Amino acid sequence: MLSTRNIAALGFMTFAMYLGAGNLIFPPFLGYQAGEHFAAGMTGFLLTGVGLPALALVMVALVRGSDNLTAALPRPIATSFWVMVFIVIGPAFVIPRAITVAYQFSVAPFWGDSGLAVFTALFCALAIVFSLYPGKLVDTLGKWLTPMLLAILAAMALVAFLFPGEAVQQATGPYQNGALAEGLTQGYMTMDALGSIGFGWVIFRAIQSMGISCPKATAKYTLMAAVMYAVAMALVYLALAYIGATSAGLGEDFTNGGDILTAFTIAHFGTFGVLLLGAVMILACLTTAIGVTTAGSEFYSRTFTAVTYRRSVWATMLVAGLVANVGLDQLLAITLPAVVALHPIAISLLLIAPLRKQLNRTAMLAVLATALVFGGIDALHILAAMPAGIEPWFSQYLPLYAYYAGWVVPTLVVLGLSWVGCVWRQTSVGALQACKNNAIN
Repeated sequence: MLSTRNIAALGFMTFAMYLGAGNLIFPPFLGYQAGEHFAAGMTGFLLTGVGLPALALVMVALVRGSDNLTAALPRPIATSFWVMVFIVIGPAFVIPRAITVAYQFSVAPFWGDSGLAVFTALFCALAIVFSLYPGKLVDTLGKWLTPMLLAILAAMALVAFLFPGEAVQQATGPYQNGALAEGLTQGYMTMDALGSIGFGWVIFRAIQSMGISCPKATAKYTLMAAVMYAVAMALVYLALAYIGATSAGLGEDFTNGGDILTAFTIAHFGTFGVLLLGAVMILACLTTAIGVTTAGSEFYSRTFTAVTYRRSVWATMLVAGLVANVGLDQLLAITLPAVVALHPIAISLLLIAPLRKQLNRTAMLAVLATALVFGGIDALHILAAMPAGIEPWFSQYLPLYAYYAGWVVPTLVVLGLSWVGCVWRQTSVGALQACKNNAIN
């Protein structure tokens, strides 16, 4: 049985892995745009931005490990999926972006672009040091780095509530007439559910490192970590969105949440505010980089006999550092569609999880194939690459296409039909067997 202190540290570690730079930048801009419709916009954002990742962790706990999400699939398909996930949320996308964003908000205001290589080397070295000891990850993130990060964020939130800016302005853009729907879309676009299935590897390993081996107990503590993450992240999102909602007096025509946070910290903390925001961004990006590196390395070392955990950590961070300095923009153009396409597959696996006993392998593959095809359509839409001749057809006939979730209805339909078909077949086979037994008797 874990102590209260260890449970709290586990929850903090889980929260820290999710809180990247993007999670800090999205909410202020949402609050700024939502204005008078703040409540509706944030309700939608919290439902998908926090609810989906928390649900993902719950599903991981119920199936007792991320690897069990794909256990019923053919091994080559399952392995290929996980390799794609850990490449995308690791050295090809998340970590390089974390490095460049952390640099932009910490060192760049003083040195410009000339210090990126040195910053990258220091950032990667620090991430490697922490990642090489996964058994101490709860201590590293849960007991040290996360409390520091939360303390700084709490100070910013306190100042925002004690010294609010101008009154909330009128809603702008899509928040004028559809704040709830836009909030749902923006929360979905954080795509943290994809990270959840990867972080499940880390959370289970962390719990085991604290002496818990019972599967039921491991699942219970994973559920507790999910609840703690959801509460902490919701509070952080609300505080950051409030800063954005009351930021009209700090400047005009903000184009992103990073500009809002910069203006806020400078207005209330002066030059020290630049350093404060830089510290927040570095800590947030570092904890995320450690989390995804550890998750990927756990997978590679358990799946491929020729790959050790330590080698995977070093390789992940070295590749991420090179990408951050050499070809981030070009690689993002390639990997962003993969992120968008993988997200529906990850959620589909979570939907399949509680029905695994009823669905056969063919049905599972049909559901995942549907999610992949329509997720690809959403990827083209998000990237504004959909052919002009097809765009009107999808807009008119594909539900939720306008909200970049056109995969949802087709996938649910296929899932429902597959479940009905499999249950009917199992019932029919059972009835036939019963008739044969009666005839024999």
